[in-house]
Amino acid sequence: MSNIPTASEFTKMFKPKEKEKIIRFAKIDPIYTSGRPALIFDGEAVATVKKYPYLSSYTPMANDKVMLIKNVIIGKVM
Repeated sequence: MSNIPTASEFTKMFKPKEKEKIIRFAKIDPIYTSGRPALIFDGEAVATVKKYPYLSSYTPMANDKVMLIKNVIIGKVM
């Protein structure tokens, strides 16, 4: 067995890794009523399947424009 990488594996070693999106913006799903809300991220047209947590100081409302930091809703953006 050889530990020599293939050409494809070798080039992948030098490609920059995708940067994690730390801050994101979205809109609370228009049909949201309670619990963790689904979101429609900026540039997208469909609400997520995933439900997102939020800080206790914020009360989610349908159609609110919100900011997330590391996938936690921080609050409403005015």
